[in-house]
Amino acid sequence: MATPEERADAAARAATSGPGLAAGGMGLLFFAFGIAAGVLGAYVAVGFLADSAGLILSVFLSALLVVLILGVLIFALRKTLLRRLFGHADVALEQIADPLARIADRAFDRDPVGATSAARDLVAMVLARYAWISTRRWIIASLTALIAAMAALAGTALLFKQNQLIAVQTDLLREQNTRIQEQTQLIQTDVQLAEAARNAALAVEITDIAAELGRVVDRVNGGGAVNPVNVLDPVADLDRSLVLRITSISRALLPYRFLDTGLRSEDMTDGLRVALMRRREALGDRYDKSAAYFGWEERTDATALTDRPASPERGQLLRVLVSSGVRNLELLTFAGLDLDFAMLRASDLNLVTAQQARLAYADFSGSYIVECDFGTAILDNSRFRLANISRTRFAALGPDQVRPPLPAQDGLTLTRMYGADFQRATIIDSDFSGAALTAANFDGALLDGADFSNADLSAATLRGAVILAADFGGTFLKRADFDGAVVFGDDFLTQLATAAAPDSFDAALYRLDPVELRSLDEIMVVNNHITREDLASRTTGAKAFRVTRTGDFAP
Repeated sequence: MATPEERADAAARAATSGPGLAAGGMGLLFFAFGIAAGVLGAYVAVGFLADSAGLILSVFLSALLVVLILGVLIFALRKTLLRRLFGHADVALEQIADPLARIADRAFDRDPVGATSAARDLVAMVLARYAWISTRRWIIASLTALIAAMAALAGTALLFKQNQLIAVQTDLLREQNTRIQEQTQLIQTDVQLAEAARNAALAVEITDIAAELGRVVDRVNGGGAVNPVNVLDPVADLDRSLVLRITSISRALLPYRFLDTGLRSEDMTDGLRVALMRRREALGDRYDKSAAYFGWEERTDATALTDRPASPERGQLLRVLVSSGVRNLELLTFAGLDLDFAMLRASDLNLVTAQQARLAYADFSGSYIVECDFGTAILDNSRFRLANISRTRFAALGPDQVRPPLPAQDGLTLTRMYGADFQRATIIDSDFSGAALTAANFDGALLDGADFSNADLSAATLRGAVILAADFGGTFLKRADFDGAVVFGDDFLTQLATAAAPDSFDAALYRLDPVELRSLDEIMVVNNHITREDLASRTTGAKAFRVTRTGDFAP
């Protein structure tokens, strides 16, 4: 049989077990709610938490102070409060045994009044003990929760502050990287301009060479009237010392990048572009239409460098040679003349022979090239943008076609023109037969009498080109792109597939869309070269078509 103390403990546990379970369930519920609110706040309310950190800290400190003061007051007045509420101040477990014993005795004596009084005392003592225990637990739990929340909030606030400082630091690092890039660009500009200054100092030698060539011209002409077209024989008229001076200065002049002013001397319409820019807003879409017709592009900032190295000094040297009458460059080439990267824009080259010349990356944009011979020359990545080329040879040459003193090789000697750029150029009656034109660019060019027989046009582009008359017999056209090209005759694709090198052109990748002849007036190279009536007579009534690529190239 249970003792009175055991019965008292059981009664106390029965009185407190239910609320403990409820408090535990509520704790788990609030913990889950806190996690959800914390995750949501971390993603949504970061700015609010960072901006209101002082207010939140004040609220937590106020709550902590209120709970602390309330706890101290309750602890100091606990006996008075418990005695007023329940009639008992401090209730120990052993004190609960007395009313239990009295209940048993009164029940045994069949004294309901005494048993009821003892039961009332038992309930009052249990409630008094439970009230103090629960209040004490609430005060301790509240203080602990507030302190833990403040600690967590402090860590979160520090984390938010750290993230904020990291974001500021990241912006500063990004700005620093931008400044470093600008500094690096300025250093590169300074290096390139230093090279330009060095070449400018060497350009004085070109002036001396021009003066020496002038004396040679006077000697050859015998002091007579000035011949507007000077022609010198390099073998007979140039002494060895002058040849060595020319070749040595060509090698001393190195390419460099210089400031791009945004002006294009090779484009005759660039002056109109600059003039119209002042009234661009008032012109509306008329400026855009003019830009599309003339091929104008948005210009870069005046402090930017050119897109690739070039040598205006080598271009000037070539100009001096040609204007003084040295039109056959083979002797100088044989002696070591280096004209790679030469810049000779908007110039006239007539009757110049430059077989095997070193002209890689040279720039002849906007030039008029008439009856010149670049056979077997090295013209890799050279530029002929907006150039007018007529009756000029870029073909591979046989041994009997090589001019002395250049050495002749067995078989054909190729003209290397990998990546040559003929954008919007006008090419008339010119020979590219057998040339290596891999990845060349003929976009927007006019081809009237261009001979590409047995040439290598693999990976070349002819987008938007106007092919009036061209020979593609035996031409290697693997991955050559004719998208947007204007051709004449509804059988162009069939004829091209038949004439080209076997299995190098797939006509199924393209279709022909009819084009009105009058719409060709909107193409500058056509409008500048031929009238609509002459075009109709040249094509013998054949309709114009625009080539459209409908598929991708096979792997």
